[in-house]
Amino acid sequence: MLSAYKQMCHICQEESVWTSEQNGRSTCLNCLNRLVDFSGENSEEQKTGIDIAKSLAAILDILEVMPFRDMSSAVVPAKHTLSIAKRLGAEALEMRSLLVHADIITRQGSVAEGGRIFHEVNAWGIEEMNTVVIARSHRLLSSFFSRMGDNTSAFEHAVRAVENTFDNALPHIRADHLLILALTLGDNGAYDEADRRFGEVLDIAAETNDVQLAIISINNMAFTAYQLGDAASSQELVTRLRSIAEEHSVPLDAITLDTIARIEILLGRPVDSEKTLEPVLKDISKRMLNELTALPECLLTAAVAQRMQGALKRAQASLDKAKHLANELGLAPLRVKVRLEQAELFAAAGSYREAYEEHRGFHADEETLRKYERESRARILKLVFEAEEARRDSEHYREMALRDPLTNLHNRRYIDSHIEQLIADAAARSEPLTVAMLDLDNFKQINDTLSHDVGDAVLVHFARILTVTTLETAMVARIGGEEFLVILPRVDEQEGLRCAEELRRAVRSADWSPITGDLPVTVSIGVCTAYGNQACRSSLLSEADRNLYIAKRSGRDRVYSAAMSPKLIN
Repeated sequence: MLSAYKQMCHICQEESVWTSEQNGRSTCLNCLNRLVDFSGENSEEQKTGIDIAKSLAAILDILEVMPFRDMSSAVVPAKHTLSIAKRLGAEALEMRSLLVHADIITRQGSVAEGGRIFHEVNAWGIEEMNTVVIARSHRLLSSFFSRMGDNTSAFEHAVRAVENTFDNALPHIRADHLLILALTLGDNGAYDEADRRFGEVLDIAAETNDVQLAIISINNMAFTAYQLGDAASSQELVTRLRSIAEEHSVPLDAITLDTIARIEILLGRPVDSEKTLEPVLKDISKRMLNELTALPECLLTAAVAQRMQGALKRAQASLDKAKHLANELGLAPLRVKVRLEQAELFAAAGSYREAYEEHRGFHADEETLRKYERESRARILKLVFEAEEARRDSEHYREMALRDPLTNLHNRRYIDSHIEQLIADAAARSEPLTVAMLDLDNFKQINDTLSHDVGDAVLVHFARILTVTTLETAMVARIGGEEFLVILPRVDEQEGLRCAEELRRAVRSADWSPITGDLPVTVSIGVCTAYGNQACRSSLLSEADRNLYIAKRSGRDRVYSAAMSPKLIN
């Protein structure tokens, strides 16, 4: 366990986790901080025989994983290590310290700034061929992209972190990198491979007697099994968690107890679930800083368990506390989940009208939250991109900023930055350029009748049809709501109509029943073609949009095009 590093500093004679041992003597971080101020000829460093840089590196070896395990204990040491590394002029140590600092501020909410630092340090590591920095920055970039909901990029960075973690890496660092790989494998649906990686982490935990690491790993495995509804595996993993905690006399933290309580609800044991959460809920004021966000989740789980027992007053009291904490801590996703449970409570009490209204409020808040999260993710990526762009050209972030987060198609910003060049190229080569404006028919009815989740699923599936049906040279984008744009370079009006009609038929004939049931999904398409230097951007898009309107007015589920209007001519 990492707590085994706690030793007595030979200078100040105080015990500290943040110590480094040289020549049989331990030196704490505070004393290193003082020593570096007197470095130079006849310095304290020379008198004590302490290599400050080596000692700092050893402390960073521990500190690097602490924001994940116990953030509150890492905040002050992270400031010290960064300060010491800068004054030493040790650039590699400064980069490692910066990563710890960025990890902490990201967990505290400064996601854009953290992401920018992760990327800059990663670029430095690659340029300097420093594999320690490369591996660590990839690991943290993996977490960053997981927060952004980009599971593919998160997995790619996790793979690179493990690839750059060599056999001589410290066990807890290797385990941390394997752990993020296991988590991203699970997020991408590769559950068997994720279990294999979790198994490797557990082997390291057993070899190093790192009980905390074992509990973290098994808790993640148990939560995944719970999400998949695998009652048998969940129960087995809960048994392992309790056995390890009992064997080593380690109290389980709030996050782990909440996982166990949820699984007990899944197993139909609400009484056991409520009892499991007692240590967390008995005295909320004594919980650790890094457990604060888990407390309202625990209260929500307790409310569910109490409702299932018929203890509706207790359930309402727990739910009120969860709501209060969620508001105080700014946990918007939890506030939405609280509304859903409130609807269940109203229904259990026979207050069906209130349950209905609360359920409607839940769906409205959920849609608002999803929209906010999408916009927030796009804004963060844009901030990271723009900050990085000021330093160097970053193709990766450029691509992320120009994509729609839901469908992964290009967005309006991408079209705005490319369409003028496409028009200019068509004019220079005297080639046609065809634009198709597409709009899903009766999409509001799908959202209102089924749900916004179903509407999102329709948009994602439609985007896939667009991708596989259109020509390889086509530029495809979602430009807003249910509206899409396809640009076809070197395609004349006749060929453009044929492509649009093929797409219309593909949408109509697709099997939408698993998504929308009996509701059909069709698309109307307005097509416009410009030849040579006939068109400008605004006229071309306006004509396509007007033709789309005619297709809609003519009965929907059809393609419409007209000859070039004089208004299109420059």
